Amino acid sequence: MQDFQALFDAQKSYFASGVTRSYAWRIDQLDRMARMVSENEKRLQEAVASDFKTARSEYVFETVAEMAEVEFQKSNLRSWMEPVQAPIPQSLARTGHIGRIYREPYGVTLVIGPSNGPLLLLLRPAIAVLAAGNTCMLKLSPALSATEAALLDLVPRYFDPQAVCAVSGHRQANAALLELPFDFIFFTGSSSTGKAVARAAAEHLTPVILELGGQNPALVDETANVDDAARKIAWGATAWGGQWCTSPGYAYVHESVAEEFVRLASDALTEFYGDDPASNPDYSRIATSREVTRLAGLIDPDKVVFGGASDPQSRYMAPTIVYPVSWDDEVMQDEVFGPILPVLTYSSLDEAFQWMALTPRPLAGFVFSRNQETIDRFIGELSFGGGAVNQVNVHLFVVGMPFGGSGASGIGHYYGKAGFDMLTHAKSMLISPADTSIEHLFPPYTEDKVQALHEWFDYDVG
Repeated sequence: MQDFQALFDAQKSYFASGVTRSYAWRIDQLDRMARMVSENEKRLQEAVASDFKTARSEYVFETVAEMAEVEFQKSNLRSWMEPVQAPIPQSLARTGHIGRIYREPYGVTLVIGPSNGPLLLLLRPAIAVLAAGNTCMLKLSPALSATEAALLDLVPRYFDPQAVCAVSGHRQANAALLELPFDFIFFTGSSSTGKAVARAAAEHLTPVILELGGQNPALVDETANVDDAARKIAWGATAWGGQWCTSPGYAYVHESVAEEFVRLASDALTEFYGDDPASNPDYSRIATSREVTRLAGLIDPDKVVFGGASDPQSRYMAPTIVYPVSWDDEVMQDEVFGPILPVLTYSSLDEAFQWMALTPRPLAGFVFSRNQETIDRFIGELSFGGGAVNQVNVHLFVVGMPFGGSGASGIGHYYGKAGFDMLTHAKSMLISPADTSIEHLFPPYTEDKVQALHEWFDYDVG
């Protein structure tokens, strides 16, 4: 096992030197990240494809997204770093006081990457960490042997280990890392592991971002464009082998259009992957054989209307639709996290909302409808991390919108300015002229001084 303590101590000393706080240092780190990815793009894509993402669009996106994210961060970083003026009571403003909020980096940050986003869900958080002026220790997923090997080789070529380093290992390594008093931890993965990370972070009062998952609903009402909904939901449930944390976990379809939806979703999967998805390069594998076994165990063979085949040895799980499904079925007891789409039906919207509200808060929610009242209720009454109307998954691609969950689906958010703010501390400073005092704070307290306390709540609301 690597000497995590030595790596941590080196980054701690480096951060204490103050060098990471400058704009120039941050830009240099972002440029290094962009060069590492662009100069080794083919190698990284081949590693990702070897691990499980055989679909070309998926392994290409894994590298393209990082380079685009770097450019977005660089184009906005100077303005994000500027102090922001805060509103203050009018009495303070009249006497020359100024309120400012400064963004201060936390320090040494641990980024724990998952198996489902070999680069995207490891390097994208790292980009946010570096733009915020923190150092970064990358914990690679051992389930991704090819990607792990590539990054262990490349990261030290492009970065000073005092600024960024990559480490590997299984559970024992994770446990050893989590004993260290990091200044911030960014974790993406399962809810169960997220709880363990949160417990370890609490020992050191370390702030965290936890990007988890959940049973993400895709509601289809009777007014929806059913063909469009079926096509998009079928794609969303099976792209990346269904291993998106925002994949539709189930389709909840009005009973009047359910049969049509199932037929059209089945047609869409045949269109996407052909009659033999196992030999189709546009269909990705599952990250591990153990996961294939787990997924196959969720399926009731009597309810399979499309797919259902699996092969743990080749890490293959067929794109699968199960219907009709009830809330008591095994496949509905937890997040599927694979290319299986359970289809449930409802008769009234109130009934559907009651059932969806009983599940732990998911990371995503999707609604397909032409009825604005349905859309407004879905957004306003259900709690979930984020989502889309008449679309699935692609809200993930929009860097200007914060991404993250709440409750069982996570803590905190990132992307763009939201990530910068999460990974920096808001240091509020009240700046007073050197020759100005607030006399009513000092004894003896006359009636006039006591009355003057009300001025602290008098703000200019114009």
